[in-house]
Amino acid sequence: MNVYTQFTPEAFVQKTQPSSLILLSPRSRSRNALLSWFLSDQSEAYYYALNQPVDLYGFLEQLVEGLRDFDSMFGTQSLQAVRSHASPAECAEALVADLRNAKPKPDYLVVDNADLLLNNPEVSREALLGFFERLVAALRTDPKVVLNSRLLDYQMWAKMVQQGTVQVVGDDETLDEGIFNPNKMAPAHLEVYGLAAGYVFVDGKPITTWDGPLPRNLFYFFVDHPMVTRDEVFQTFWPDLPTKEATNVFHVTKRKISERLGYELTQYSGGFYRPSGQMAVHYDVERFESIIEAARLNPPTDPKVWYSAIKLYRTPFLYKNDMAWVVKRREQLRLAYAEALIGIARLYRTQNDTERSIHFYLRAMREVPQREDIHRELMALYSSRGEINKAIAQYEKLSDILRRTLGIQPSKATQAMYNKIRAGKV
Repeated sequence: MNVYTQFTPEAFVQKTQPSSLILLSPRSRSRNALLSWFLSDQSEAYYYALNQPVDLYGFLEQLVEGLRDFDSMFGTQSLQAVRSHASPAECAEALVADLRNAKPKPDYLVVDNADLLLNNPEVSREALLGFFERLVAALRTDPKVVLNSRLLDYQMWAKMVQQGTVQVVGDDETLDEGIFNPNKMAPAHLEVYGLAAGYVFVDGKPITTWDGPLPRNLFYFFVDHPMVTRDEVFQTFWPDLPTKEATNVFHVTKRKISERLGYELTQYSGGFYRPSGQMAVHYDVERFESIIEAARLNPPTDPKVWYSAIKLYRTPFLYKNDMAWVVKRREQLRLAYAEALIGIARLYRTQNDTERSIHFYLRAMREVPQREDIHRELMALYSSRGEINKAIAQYEKLSDILRRTLGIQPSKATQAMYNKIRAGKV
């Protein structure tokens, strides 16, 4: 069930009106919908997807070849720039000139798979900046260039985003409103997704190797415990090692973490290891738990509050890791997730939205199948919709679960509800 849709063409057009260069956030859930709109007849867009790694000259050559499907005469000045080995700025001016002369003239030039240019190690950041800075200045606002890339390098784009010459669309849908929020710029950004398969990004780039499981596990422990003593670390990771040996392993492992991140993750102060402050840390677990705690203190009346927590929980916490502290945290977070599902289901029921209420109760039941209150709610909802067979089947499902897992029957309250439903009294 798609509960909330983020993307509308009207909102996109209004939001990007002042910008000439638009970057699509790699982790925006609206990205595919936006690309589909560009490919439809509803937008005046030239679309091309790069198909192999390219430098700037190769980029222009591929682009010209692809865009001649829209305008058979497109690209005269771009190809001239390639033949003359023009500078990055001159290449940008040539492309802008071709876009202005294109027939029909597009509102957007959409470049898909742009990482084949942006993340090509053979193309220097200096050359890319020279090209895109000039492109932005020459385009002004018409037409607009849209880049879709699997990765966005924060250090490359941060200055242009802060200046307002480049806009990242969809970044505000992501964790902590993204790393490209012009009002919250930082020297560096660390994104940690413990509830989304354990992904880690530094300045928009993924960390794919850790030199073994120990640096990765210690990294997550530090992120999940932002204030921890050395003894707590040693007890968790090396309870059987003498202090001297544990100290040596700890410092070697900590150094490996710094090498992978390119920054110091922690600093030691006042007897505790704390965040170093070298990076702005975006941690989905921290955000998830803060939403849940706020909802406990002030029960929300808007389902979107609960949903903002639910959408963060994409996978069980570090689900491939079986360390004791991870297993314990995984269970805590799973129960909190179930609480959010129950919370939103109850709100929808109070709003008489039985379809959505049932949807979220069923999801909660998969997390905590032995909770009778969830089954009773489902029985009542099905009965209110006249779906008596489903209500009875729900009771039978509960009976089977309790018999197999606990060796007991449903409570008297649940049995009484079941009997009333069978008798047509609910």
